[in-house]
Amino acid sequence: MKNVRNNILYKVRPSYGLSVLYTLFGVFILNLVGCSDEIDTSKSSSGSNNDFKLTLTISDDIVRFDDSIKLTAKVERKVHKDSITNKYRSMIMDAVGGTIDGHSFSSQSAITVTLNDEKGAKFEARAFFVPQSTYNSATKSNEYKDNGYVSVSFDGINLSMAIKLVEPR
Repeated sequence: MKNVRNNILYKVRPSYGLSVLYTLFGVFILNLVGCSDEIDTSKSSSGSNNDFKLTLTISDDIVRFDDSIKLTAKVERKVHKDSITNKYRSMIMDAVGGTIDGHSFSSQSAITVTLNDEKGAKFEARAFFVPQSTYNSATKSNEYKDNGYVSVSFDGINLSMAIKLVEPR
């Protein structure tokens, strides 16, 4: 028994076991913390004039052909309604390389913007950008554009954003 206690492996083994335990605990905590992080991939563009601020937000600037991304167009009133001469307000959303599937409107070429009279009133239109393809009968395959674009226009403010179109995995 005396030879066992003097053996160097007997003396190292308890600290080795504790090191393994600490390492496993650290890896577990790292995975727990790392998995809870959400990466915000949204991109925004905004413009304004004397009366309104327009913001276009896309949920991601890369989309697979079998998927879609969320679009949000926001209008914010910068002045009271009485300070504006042109009372008719219409927004236009358009896309190249895909279609727009609207949620709060039926026609993307005539979205009626309804705002309260006060300064700071907001209107939001939500939609999805769905990539499109064309079928090539010679190659018997679908052909896609490399990039798509979404744009929104309101009261002389024009915004556009590029979207990278990629093959599904």
